[in-house]
Amino acid sequence: MPTTQEINIQKLGLIAGGGNLPAYLLSVCKDKGIEPFIVGFNGQTDAALMSRHNHQWAEFGSVGKIISFFKSNGVTDLVMIGGVKRPPFTQIKPDFKAVKILSRIGLRALGDNDLLSVLKKELESEGFTLHGIQDFCDRLLVEEGTLGRFKPEGDDLIDIEFGLKASQGIGALDIGQSVIVQNGIIVGVEAVEGTDSLIERCADLQQNGRGGILVKTRKPQQDKALDMPTIGVQTIINAHKAGLSGIVLHADNVIVVDMKTVAKYADKYKLFVVGVPINDKIKS
Repeated sequence: MPTTQEINIQKLGLIAGGGNLPAYLLSVCKDKGIEPFIVGFNGQTDAALMSRHNHQWAEFGSVGKIISFFKSNGVTDLVMIGGVKRPPFTQIKPDFKAVKILSRIGLRALGDNDLLSVLKKELESEGFTLHGIQDFCDRLLVEEGTLGRFKPEGDDLIDIEFGLKASQGIGALDIGQSVIVQNGIIVGVEAVEGTDSLIERCADLQQNGRGGILVKTRKPQQDKALDMPTIGVQTIINAHKAGLSGIVLHADNVIVVDMKTVAKYADKYKLFVVGVPINDKIKS
């Protein structure tokens, strides 16, 4: 994977969803002198953010419109960034380009990872190069070790290994990236609702005693240029509200937005946040 020093481009296309990452990458583009061009999705991408840059609004099925926008502006390097809630297939209005893609793969309910992989392959066939946000931003992927002062205790290590296996298991099935585990029991599994909703849902499902542990990993088949797992300060706040004891992240495979502030809030709430590598023993 190229490093930030190896990428030297003048224009960058953002296929942007919700959340804080699009704004974060735009600030990086400004610092690096890269001109951004944004495609956003109605009702999901920040309208104020879009209005300050060259942009194009699109619907989920407007593949041709997206490609035309970037090509007409001489953009060949793209980043797909921010969460996008996929509507039901019955509500998608595909344009001609999207219809051609669907005719090749079949009209079936693909998982999120499958759909993103298909879109990436199509964009690459049109001459685009896709990057991950981590290619442009130093110190964005969590490293092995703890963020902040607090560390896992005693039996936490057993739950962590169990949680890593479970997270990789649901990831392999393209269900989600996160689980919450407590005392050797899976309290909750992330699906379409996302991590924040998983945390909220599990708040009242935990047993008495030490709080559960959120474990978040990259799916085994997941391309690092597509929808990398992400946490931020709000994740720490939500974990505290739910009574969790800590958060475990797949080292070198999870984006942490504003790492210093995340560590500060983890210390404030006495939560451990730790990056853990996944070895062959954990995968099996």
